[in-house]
Amino acid sequence: MIHARLPRLPRLASLCTAGVLLLPAGCVLPLTQVSQEALTAPGAIPGEWKVRLVQPPTPPAKGNALLRTSYHAGEPVAAVLPNVVAIDLDTVRRLASERNPQILLARERVNESQIAYDAAVNSCIPEFLRKDTFKRPVAEALLWRRRAELAKTQHEVLQDAANTYFDWLTARRGEAISRDLEKYEEKLLNRAQRLASGEKTAQVLVEGVQTALNGRRQFMFKVHQQGEAAAAKLAYLLGASEPLPTPVDGALEPIDLVDVGVSVEMLVRQALENGPGVRELQGLSASIQKSIDEARFAQCVCDRTGAAIICGRLHMAQSQSQQANFALFDTQGKLRAGVEEAVSAILSGRDQITRGASAIQHAAETYRIMDLILTEGAEAARRSSSTYNAVLRSIQQLSQTHANYLSAVSAYNKAQVRLLLLIGTNSTCLH
Repeated sequence: MIHARLPRLPRLASLCTAGVLLLPAGCVLPLTQVSQEALTAPGAIPGEWKVRLVQPPTPPAKGNALLRTSYHAGEPVAAVLPNVVAIDLDTVRRLASERNPQILLARERVNESQIAYDAAVNSCIPEFLRKDTFKRPVAEALLWRRRAELAKTQHEVLQDAANTYFDWLTARRGEAISRDLEKYEEKLLNRAQRLASGEKTAQVLVEGVQTALNGRRQFMFKVHQQGEAAAAKLAYLLGASEPLPTPVDGALEPIDLVDVGVSVEMLVRQALENGPGVRELQGLSASIQKSIDEARFAQCVCDRTGAAIICGRLHMAQSQSQQANFALFDTQGKLRAGVEEAVSAILSGRDQITRGASAIQHAAETYRIMDLILTEGAEAARRSSSTYNAVLRSIQQLSQTHANYLSAVSAYNKAQVRLLLLIGTNSTCLH
């Protein structure tokens, strides 16, 4: 008898065209171009490759960095160190899929189960003489379970890696902005100290600005540590053997990976059909059900004789079938809720980003006007404590608007990746 071999996990090349809901770039919209030579360099195996978080070259932006809502990098590290692998979001997902220890372990378990299934299919030993591991129904069900575990692990790791990548960019960008704001506060402090040298009553202004400056520096220490922590975690998720080196300031801008202009139901339908673990659980359920259908003789023996082992195995298979169906129902419910939440976060995020960009412009203009008054205004205004307080408040408002904008962009990008993973296209392309 010739047995059909259970197909292995699908490869990237054969399934990338399935992403019909994505933007025209295919499975994912490439955010940046990565050097193929760098990605395929000889010796690029765990423990022998170098990673540096950088962004591709972009034209230098003009004007004060604090008056912009588009944050760009300077010269990429890869241009200085040609042997370093440049990483963007696409590369983070790919490297995590290829090198993350949890994914590699889950993938090897699938391979082990595939070997057992192949042996069960090709063996000439009667089923009743084999160990359970090499019985075809058992081996097939285990293979589907391992595939489901792999899909779940890969989904969780890729989401975590993307979130960590955005956390890293947010921390680095926040630190860079704080350094610029620190200069504004130092400038104000010098003015207040000059004023206090002639007017003792102005000493309270010095103390107030100094307090704000100390708070700023404390925040910079905190956000720097957050960036270091994100880099260390990302290095682990990417399977790097050493912590990542301190990166240059990267770009943090809104990205679009999935077209949310289509209906939510259309996205939900794709998630229910292709989401992580769906097809694997469907295969598991079908495999168990097929085994039950083939066990009609066992049903007759169980009904007539009440043989404990035969009845027990049959009832266990029926219970396992129910468990697989419940797991599939639970997975599809989570996918639906996740898609709806991600779409809502993306649509809301767009409004937040637009408002945040406008708030930065107004806050920057407020600071410019108040600083101009303090520099070129009337003598009374330049010596007034209210003017100093207004300048300090404008710096604090500028800091808050930038923080709000960065938070909105980070949340928006995370929602985009979350939706991409939920509809199943990214996990399909990365198998």
